[in-house]
Amino acid sequence: MIRTILIISGAFFANVSIGKEIKDIYELTKRLDDGVPQILEKHKAPGVALAFVSGSRVVGFRSYGFADVAAKTEITQRTLFNVGSISKLVTAWGAMQLVAQGKVDLDTPINQYLKRWQIPQSDFDVKKVTLRNILSHTSGLSLGPYTGWESRDKLSSIVDSLNGNNNGAGPVELIHAPNTKWSYSGGGYSVVQLLIEDVSGMTFEAYMQKNVFEPLNMKDSTFNITEIVMSKSATPYDDTGKVTGMVYFNEQAAAGLQTTAVDLARFNMAVLRNSDGHYNGSILLPKKLIDLMIKPAPNTNGRWSMSYVVDTENNSLGFAGFNRGWVSLSRSVTDLNFGYVILNNSSIGAVNNEIDSLILSTVKQEHN
Repeated sequence: MIRTILIISGAFFANVSIGKEIKDIYELTKRLDDGVPQILEKHKAPGVALAFVSGSRVVGFRSYGFADVAAKTEITQRTLFNVGSISKLVTAWGAMQLVAQGKVDLDTPINQYLKRWQIPQSDFDVKKVTLRNILSHTSGLSLGPYTGWESRDKLSSIVDSLNGNNNGAGPVELIHAPNTKWSYSGGGYSVVQLLIEDVSGMTFEAYMQKNVFEPLNMKDSTFNITEIVMSKSATPYDDTGKVTGMVYFNEQAAAGLQTTAVDLARFNMAVLRNSDGHYNGSILLPKKLIDLMIKPAPNTNGRWSMSYVVDTENNSLGFAGFNRGWVSLSRSVTDLNFGYVILNNSSIGAVNNEIDSLILSTVKQEHN
């Protein structure tokens, strides 16, 4: 099953005519139509959703396979997927709004802002843990990816999770000196979730809805996984093709976002150079903070910024996510002012990798 919606408005690639634009988008979709079904068949994967953005416009949507194989349910523009650690990228933009408003300073000890929980004392200096180094995974905080729960009955609070009482992974602690090395920390983003709630006085999901999703018209995106949200979600499958259950997280900021390919493509627009943080008259972040967020951070070997993976070979910024039954990828090719999203309702990461390579090779060939 191939489902196509082309949203032709403005230039598909930067600095091209309307005639060139139509040629380019159809060349890309032709190669995808030829290649993606073969990739899905090769890996016995259920389905995938793709969306494309140029500058300040979503310019295309493409889906292949099924949201639910047994029911032969199509993947549509409004089919929801869990995007795993891409949740961190979206959360970072929410946290940086507190910086833009002057409510949080990037280099102030983060414990000064936390009301319900504090990073515990350790052999290292907790005063050096800041929002800046948490976002770039150089804070020294513990815990990598979270695995989540199969039942919502297991959910409690972010404070319980931080204390290690209800996350299946242990407490968040300072385990090495801040600002000395890169070490991926899902626990750090749980601290950011608490920061957003304690500073804003709102629940995390309500804050993100008001300050990120609504300004960007991400109308289907949510951190609040209700029965209605579940009914709109694709069915997740493991790497053998077996249906696996939904996964629920106390640690919403780290791994809990449900979104669509089109919504996540809208989010990509925020970082592309022609957007400058603007969308439909709204300013998500001032340009100086966007520039700061995409600049490679210290102690990351130039591979990470404050939230983005920096791919110098492909002149791009992005992130990937993985939870059981879900694999996602978001990439913004900044020198072409072009971005795309790949969402896959299985645990088979090779599907996304091969589609990513296909898109990159096609786009580069068109613009060499």
